[in-house]
Amino acid sequence: MNAALIIAAGKTARKDNFEPLKEVGTITAIQRIVMVFKRAGIERIVVVCNEDEDKTEKIASRMNVVFLHGHGDAEMLDNVKTGLAYLRDKCSAAIITHVDVPLFSVETVRALVEAEGPVCIPFHRGSPGHPMLLRSEHFQAVLSYSGDGGLEAAVNASGLKRNIVEVEDEGVIANIRAEEAYEHLLAGHDLKKLHPDIRIRLVREKPFYGPGAQQLLQLTEETGSLREACRCMGISYSKGRKITSLMEEQLGYPIIESQQGGKTGGHSVVTKESKELMHNYSEFCAEAERILQELFLKYFSA
Repeated sequence: MNAALIIAAGKTARKDNFEPLKEVGTITAIQRIVMVFKRAGIERIVVVCNEDEDKTEKIASRMNVVFLHGHGDAEMLDNVKTGLAYLRDKCSAAIITHVDVPLFSVETVRALVEAEGPVCIPFHRGSPGHPMLLRSEHFQAVLSYSGDGGLEAAVNASGLKRNIVEVEDEGVIANIRAEEAYEHLLAGHDLKKLHPDIRIRLVREKPFYGPGAQQLLQLTEETGSLREACRCMGISYSKGRKITSLMEEQLGYPIIESQQGGKTGGHSVVTKESKELMHNYSEFCAEAERILQELFLKYFSA
């Protein structure tokens, strides 16, 4: 599985702070990037944001991404390392970008995924851009870098071969903080194209299971902690407990078993029944998405 890593915290190359909440079109930069990754089929999306700034988490909390806390005064590479350390056992490759380049296309993301090599970088008319793909077996090479340079310097120091992926996508080099105008790219951007979006919920007497509940269980299983899962989702622990309580009320069986105290401080375990629910929901949604695309082409292809 491929993952996406979006850096929304730290300093740019010009020592400015990133601007995840800057409006690009009618939505914020962070929302635009997340939506492009999702349309490209990237299921696991991680955002590294400032620990002391929760506005980014509030804006994107319903987009089913994982939030990690970086440092606003850190260099971009430090926050990239935070994301890679989290992802190294969870994906086959990470597609890395920062929020100041939000206008790359779905086609570019897919081209990077299909390209070969340890490092794949999009080039537009001779200029390198974002996002960059890094295979997971080479994460440690970047994590081990201790020089003064940024991500490019870390890749160069590792000796990894770079695969240049030529794209007809000006968005890969369109920095919304630069003086050059980027508004002309908005009219033809992927998000201007009509696209179906469906969020499937399971219902008994009440709606009790959907994308948010699915992510909550997945993160609880990964972290061993419902509280940590809530933190990663940008929601309060009390909200997480309400979600699991509603699920248990409607399903009639335990969703998460918790053990309190001990040297490790307790942990949360997803039950066998919950794991089966997660698997069936994932498979059902994948099949429904394929059927939905066929119906969309039937009624909206003109």
